[in-house]
Amino acid sequence: MKDYLIKNYDVNSIIPIIDELPLWSAHFGIKLLEVIKMKPGMNVLDIASGLGFPAIEIAMRLGDSCKVWGVEPWKEARERANEKIISLGLKNIEIIDGVAEKLLFENDLFDLVVSNNGINNVQDIPKSFSEIHRASKTGCQFVFTMNLDGSMHEFYSVFHDVLLKRGMDNEIQKMKEQIYEKRKPIIEIEKWLNETGFYINNIITDNFKMRYLNGTAMLNHFLIQIGFIESWLKILPEDKVNAIFSEIEERLNIIAEEEGEIVMTIPYSTFDCFKI
Repeated sequence: MKDYLIKNYDVNSIIPIIDELPLWSAHFGIKLLEVIKMKPGMNVLDIASGLGFPAIEIAMRLGDSCKVWGVEPWKEARERANEKIISLGLKNIEIIDGVAEKLLFENDLFDLVVSNNGINNVQDIPKSFSEIHRASKTGCQFVFTMNLDGSMHEFYSVFHDVLLKRGMDNEIQKMKEQIYEKRKPIIEIEKWLNETGFYINNIITDNFKMRYLNGTAMLNHFLIQIGFIESWLKILPEDKVNAIFSEIEERLNIIAEEEGEIVMTIPYSTFDCFKI
């Protein structure tokens, strides 16, 4: 009898692993899934697979004729992903320790490589592209998403004005350098891809909005707390953090009162490439 006719998931037992797509990843990841091309017998690599998305979803969509590997340096995230894999009974996927700059795979292995907003977070993008190219077959599709340097420009505009008012030119420069470090301009990504030996078939640019009642709600939001606050604090002298963020919060709250909410825009691009 076919496996799908006898599988009987205990709904209560899968509650701990059913959150297959974190909110932040969703906007980028849904577009990535629309772009990838599927065929039987594929070897697939997911760079910076995090809690298992999109590696697990791709493994389920491709089925057992294909094999998916995810590489992720964050131990606790790998453990979480592997819990999901075991609970879902998947046999065609492995999540292993690794980084994009040093892939532990043979040459010319992969038919598809993906990364959902993970390339932003590697230590060396050109080296990562080189390693991905090495481990990919000729014609391999490489699809990755990344948020762009205009992300949350509404917040950074307020941050800039507060620093400018205080004459903190050095901190303004640090802010700009931090944005550049995490969110490279498209033109640089294109240059590195071309130099490595990838042909860019298409770059799809889009954006989504993150809406909050006010600045207080935004600054206390879980995503902002784990993904952004720490890096913002590094820009500032410790003895000025409280005063500066109190003013930022106040300004954001004034904007919210005038406009009815705070909106943060996240522009992003999906790169559809292949190895030549």
